[in-house]
Amino acid sequence: MNINPLRSITEQLGRLSVSISRAASARQASTSAVTATTTTKPRKEVVPTKFEPGHGEKIWIFTNFINGLTVYSHNPVLKPNRALRQIPFNGKKLKPSKIRKDYWRPMAMIQFPEGQGHIGRSVYHIMRELRMRHDLGWEDNMIHDKESGRTLTRHERGQKLNGMQKPNAIADVAAVLSGLGKGNKMWQPAKEGIETVAEVSRTDEKTGEVASLLKTQVWWVDPLDKNYAQTWSPNVSHYAFKEGSFQPVESLVEQDAASPEAEIIQEKPAQVVV
Repeated sequence: MNINPLRSITEQLGRLSVSISRAASARQASTSAVTATTTTKPRKEVVPTKFEPGHGEKIWIFTNFINGLTVYSHNPVLKPNRALRQIPFNGKKLKPSKIRKDYWRPMAMIQFPEGQGHIGRSVYHIMRELRMRHDLGWEDNMIHDKESGRTLTRHERGQKLNGMQKPNAIADVAAVLSGLGKGNKMWQPAKEGIETVAEVSRTDEKTGEVASLLKTQVWWVDPLDKNYAQTWSPNVSHYAFKEGSFQPVESLVEQDAASPEAEIIQEKPAQVVV
């Protein structure tokens, strides 16, 4: 029996074209069904974030007295997981694997007027963005040594970047509280219940509304740290934690050291008394 090879190849191609057309039609039908379901699916309502009363009115700045690392927090107690996410990786063995609270001390506290927590949260967000700019957009002076002019190694450059976090953080605080930056909410219109500095004001070209800088307080553990910033705007008032001291907890419970509560407290290494 003679078999025509050309005819067999033609029959195979014909069957293949039929199978491809069926697969394409099935794929098209499934795609149209998916688009139909996605278009008819109702959108979820965006639920605004609910904050506790007073959240954002205070911003705490903590620093590591060993290597100069600095983190921000809305709480007076440093939370290790959140603080660790703020520390960048600038080199091997330069980012701690965990936060040791005995190495960290509060450096300053920024206090906004009561009821202005949304402004404090905005300032916190801007300072976090500036921190990222310092970590990723450093200049050439971080590459070479000033005295010898030699190129720094990766480890030396990482140590220098970590050591610059404290002065950069203080300079950022001074810049943000002075109203610098697009969308800075430190500029507030003169309204009842909002204390602003009328001497420092600006006028919106579109609306003609006059806005002034919000009065803010900065409390320092060491008042000399504010000198890291070149200038401070007149809306910022500086205070010192005069009664603040770092002392062991045992000295606070000497009078009632036999109580079970005192035994529990004595297991803690130290606390900040302000």
